[in-house]
Formats: sequence, structure tokens, C-alpha cells
Amino acid sequence: MKTEVAIVGNGVAGYACAARLARHDIRPLLIGRGLPVDRPPLTKNALAAGALRLLADEPRLDTLGIDRLDSMVDVADLAAGRLVAAGTEVVAETVVLATGLSYRPPPVPGLDVAHVNATPRGMTRLVEALAGRSKRVAVVGAGLIGTETAATLATAGHDVTVLDVLDRPLDRLHEPFPALAAAALAETGARFVGGAEITEVLGGEDTVVLGGEDLATVCYKGGSLTADVVVAATGGRPLVPPGLGIGATELPLEVGPELRVPGFERVHAVGDLVLAPHARFGPIRFPHWDMAIATGERAADAIAGVEGELDRLPYWWTDIGARTFAEVGWAEAAAEWNEEDGIHVGRDAAGEAVAALVADEPRRLREARSLLGY
Repeated sequence: MKTEVAIVGNGVAGYACAARLARHDIRPLLIGRGLPVDRPPLTKNALAAGALRLLADEPRLDTLGIDRLDSMVDVADLAAGRLVAAGTEVVAETVVLATGLSYRPPPVPGLDVAHVNATPRGMTRLVEALAGRSKRVAVVGAGLIGTETAATLATAGHDVTVLDVLDRPLDRLHEPFPALAAAALAETGARFVGGAEITEVLGGEDTVVLGGEDLATVCYKGGSLTADVVVAATGGRPLVPPGLGIGATELPLEVGPELRVPGFERVHAVGDLVLAPHARFGPIRFPHWDMAIATGERAADAIAGVEGELDRLPYWWTDIGARTFAEVGWAEAAAEWNEEDGIHVGRDAAGEAVAALVADEPRRLREARSLLGY
């Protein structure tokens, strides 16, 4: 089959690109398993409700003018625009790579069969394992996915323990995030064990994944705990399937203003695959929902011949139980952080505001943006 634009990956960035192309009267082909699913709710309200939240269903895709191929790409010749997905050959004038992140757990014995609540299939399996009664849940990893998942499950009545090798939840983020996250987790009733280097998970797939009658044992240096269900929330890494011919060492890709992959005139990349070429902050690694949309739309504009640059102010948020934290700007550019009239402001070495964190007051986001000149 022939298409003007083939988008490999149907997550937030891929769908944003497809929808924008459709508005430019370009009919794209969206390639990926299942319907496009909104990812942030997987650890929050979708998990709480036990149902995925679609970005678009079949009628909506048809109305927009987006074709869909329910498959994964197996073989690709990017220079020629040739893709093969489950035996179907696709020839495209332009290819957009939007394959997102891989959430494979680290090589810890037994952890490979734990739940990974960062994909549609993973969330569905976790919901099935938690059905029927309150469960003891061990969440390995206290980054954003682990902390949000733990808070959601504890709020739903499960007995949740979060373990991380670092001393505090969200400890990889700047202050005051770790303290805020620790307090928010505690409010849900979830327990946190820091400094816990996981050495082994005992119990096998039937126990760890299916929540069987036998308990799993999560072993870490200095102790162990038993659980009905184990969730691995150990982070994600940019993913390009082997057939697409881009190696892991090349990721994330550094792309120009049109999101074009270096060396390929007709190939663009979006979302978590790229260092976003931000007009103010330069190439930034920003694996969050809003930047996925921004890069997807910018690539679509470039394909449609619309000139421009990626100048959307970086923005992300997290819901941990009843609390909401939202940040704008680029935190890595901040030399110091201070609280200014209830907003945590990060300023660079020259004293310019480059990031702002708002806790539990989403209406103040406009004020936070204005601090950064937006």
C-alpha cells in the first residue's frame, strides 16, 4: 500500500502528528498495535477506573481522515520509505518515527516477570491481577510512574509498599520534589522503603504477575517483603525496533527545527526519541506528554511546509494521590531554586527565571508562565 506519510508508533506523539497532518489535508497512516491510548492516565485515573482512555476510536480516526494499520513494523528501508508490518508492505513519501519508550525492567532475577504499568497492555494485566480483593502490592521504583501508581493503588484500598535504591521518592528531581512526593505518598497510606537495592524476586510468573494464592518475595539488601503483586516501575528508554535500522547508541536523536532525522531527508522523529530542539533552551531531553504533542505537531507542520520552530514552553505535571504538582520551563537550566510568593522558582546563573513549580494550585500556572516571559 502507498501513503503520503507513515507514522510508526501510535502513542501521544504519533497521534498528535497524525491529527495535525489531517488538519493540513494530508491523510496519514498510523502504524501500531491497538487504538491510540493516552499514556499519563495509565498510572492515575485510568488505573483507578480499570479502563484505558483512548485518544481516538475508529469512528473518530475515520472522521479525521487518519488511516490505521494494527501492527508493528518488522522491516524498514527508511531511505526508500519502505516499511513491512506483519506482511503488509507500506511505501511512504515521508516516515515519522514515534516509537516512544521501552519499559523493560533491569536484569534482576525474577523482576522480568513483574507488571510494568506504563503501557496499555501492562495496565490491563495489572488491573486483572488486582481484581477481587485488596492486595499487597510491591512497587519497585519511586520515579514518576512508580510514585503515581503506588498512590493510586493505595487510595483504592490496596496495601502498597514502594521500594527504591535512592533515599526518597522522586529523588532524581530537584528540590523540593522529593519532600513533596514523600508527604503525598504518606497521605495515601503507601509505605516507602529507601536505599533498597533489589537483588531478587521470588515466586515465578504465576505469583508475581497473576496475583495467585502464593506470595512473591521481593529481596533487597538489608531485608525482604512479601506481596501478592509486584510492579516494576524502573523507568523507560527510547525505543526504535531493530528493523528500523537506528541503533540504541544513537538515541535520543538530535534533530533540527523540522524534527528531521540526520542522514534521512524524508524521515522525522518525535516524542521520546528526540532531543527536542527548543528555541529558547536548545536541545532538551523532555519525556513528557506535552512535549510529545508539541514535537508531533511541529513535525506535521514541517511536512506540510509550514515554517516555524519549537518554542512551546515545556510543561509537565504529576498527580500523587490528592495532590497535584505542575512545572513549567526547563529545570536543568536552573542554578538555584527559591520559593517566591508560594511558587518555587528556578533561576539560572544570571538570575533569569527558567523554571517554576506550582504545588496544589493549578490556577497559578498562568502566573508561573508569566515569570518565564510567556
